[in-house]
Amino acid sequence: MRYGDDKTIHRTQQVNVELDKNGKVVSVWFRCMTLPFTQTIVDNSRAEEMINAYKISPPKSLNAVIVGDDE
Repeated sequence: MRYGDDKTIHRTQQVNVELDKNGKVVSVWFRCMTLPFTQTIVDNSRAEEMINAYKISPPKSLNAVIVGDDE
């Protein structure tokens, strides 16, 4: 199933990550759909590398996700 494009009410083009008060990821959403996720704590070097990567090459907008049916 393709979820997104102009077939949903919300027109956001990014995922939303929700954290608890300690900074642990508790959910990841695209529009109104929860997405599967893993969480990895990285060292300072990797964090800086990724911060710079986003500055150098900002990600494209997200218009839809392909989700598998559970059946």
